[in-house]
Amino acid sequence: MDLTFEQGNFDDARLVRTRVFMEEQGFQDEFDDIDKNPSTIHVTLYADGQLAGCARTFPDPDRPGEPTRWVFGRLAVLPAMRKSGFGGLLLAESERLARAAGATEMHLHAQCSVMPFYERAGYVSYGAVELDEHVEHIWMHKALH
Repeated sequence: MDLTFEQGNFDDARLVRTRVFMEEQGFQDEFDDIDKNPSTIHVTLYADGQLAGCARTFPDPDRPGEPTRWVFGRLAVLPAMRKSGFGGLLLAESERLARAAGATEMHLHAQCSVMPFYERAGYVSYGAVELDEHVEHIWMHKALH
């Protein structure tokens, strides 16, 4: 299988996020101003030329004095492409790109149901469980080496 990543293809990322987060999971407010920020890195993954998934990462806008603190999120893999390890590949590629842009730590607001996925990738939870729309989330972080 030929796997390729692209950066900046927001149209394809929008397709995946609409399908997964809005149609499948019922989120109403999927898109935000961070999507348009020039420092946001949108990553899309293709398997044999077919769109498989997406993610995004960006410098933490709540910590402008800490340019090495980045936020990861909007990781989504299309239903037909799941169980192929693509989520882990998208996470690793996003971490690599963030490191290349100067990140030394990554934070993410994980759906609680997928905490084990992020824990296997080295993330540790912190803070209280919070509702993002109708789904429980928790903050997690990892030092990038």
